[in-house]
Amino acid sequence: MKTLTHCLLLAGALSASGVARAQTLTLEEALKIGEAQSPRLAAQRHAFTAADEQTVRAGELPDPKLRLGIENLPVSGPDAWRYDRDSMTMRAIGLMQEFPNSDKRAARSTRAARARDVERSMLLSQRATLHRDIAVAWLDAHFAESSRAALERLVERLSAQVDAATAGVARGRQSAAESFMLRGAVEQARDKVLDQERIAARARYMLAALIGEEARRPLGASPDLGRLSHPREALVERLQEHPELRVLEQRQELARAEVDIARASRRSDWSLEVGYGHRAPMFDNMLSVMVAIDLPWQAKQRQDRDIASRLAELEQARARKEDAQRMHEAEIRGWLADFDSATRRLQRFQALLLPLANERSAAALAAYRGGRGELSAVLDAQRAITETELSALAIEAERARAWANLSYLYPHEAAK
Repeated sequence: MKTLTHCLLLAGALSASGVARAQTLTLEEALKIGEAQSPRLAAQRHAFTAADEQTVRAGELPDPKLRLGIENLPVSGPDAWRYDRDSMTMRAIGLMQEFPNSDKRAARSTRAARARDVERSMLLSQRATLHRDIAVAWLDAHFAESSRAALERLVERLSAQVDAATAGVARGRQSAAESFMLRGAVEQARDKVLDQERIAARARYMLAALIGEEARRPLGASPDLGRLSHPREALVERLQEHPELRVLEQRQELARAEVDIARASRRSDWSLEVGYGHRAPMFDNMLSVMVAIDLPWQAKQRQDRDIASRLAELEQARARKEDAQRMHEAEIRGWLADFDSATRRLQRFQALLLPLANERSAAALAAYRGGRGELSAVLDAQRAITETELSALAIEAERARAWANLSYLYPHEAAK
């Protein structure tokens, strides 16, 4: 019976640990949740749909116009305001259709397609930016909680010494002043824990803004932050694939389409109107056919200025893309420098500074217990351990932010 009970308890413990693991929030899961429910992406998808609907509409003819009225109505003389006396008066109905020139219609279709491409590129850019934002927020929360755990360990170490000091005071082995010093150090450490809890809470709030209520779940294990997702050389070589540069490239193509529309305006549009005039029963009915043609006879003052304006906008788009390309290249190289520097510093902390802090604490504690050291030295050494751990965590967080920005720099797959 005892063996059966032990097995049941073990099975329950394993089941509970499995549920706990299932409830943790990994970075990859946070990315999927954020993408599935992001209002930012939903808004951009609607913008893409709106632009896509315009691609077919842009090349269509304008709607025809229906004309109704009375023509040649007398306003003076004995037949004033009578539509059934004068032979020229008639009740007219007509239909008019405008026909923009073929170049203009083709250019409008191209512009609509380029506008759709801009919105699609914006969707890819928003998706990549969202991934970076979620990754940075998740990692900020992870390291904020890790820093809180380091401070809590300091509180535990100091609290254990307070208990020992209290017993020592009762036996007369330690002074009350030393006990008060320890208690003060514990409370200071607890105050730092409270402040770190505030930082961790703010990090959670930022993560919740991106993925919703799922941000309340405990965080899972951190990914391998010492290895980049993309080869280092490819990060700069693939710069033309940068989502924001693709947006600017498509905006440049949109500006070029606007130039084509302006150039097409130099060619005349025309319209056709067919009308029917009713004069019966006293006179014969009449049919009218009219053709109207635009006359761009002052092109230098009108159409040419439109073309010049659109060409200037095209050059503006080119300059913006070139400027953004330079800035993004510098940004990538800066993140690589941050990543490399943080990696080297972490190696020094793990190989030198953390062991030295632990050795200093052990030496100070041994000297104090042997009656050859001061309590303040022990407290300083204990705090030095935690400060070194916090510094290492801060450096690792800096490397993590560089890792996130570099790992989610380009879209992992096409946006849907």
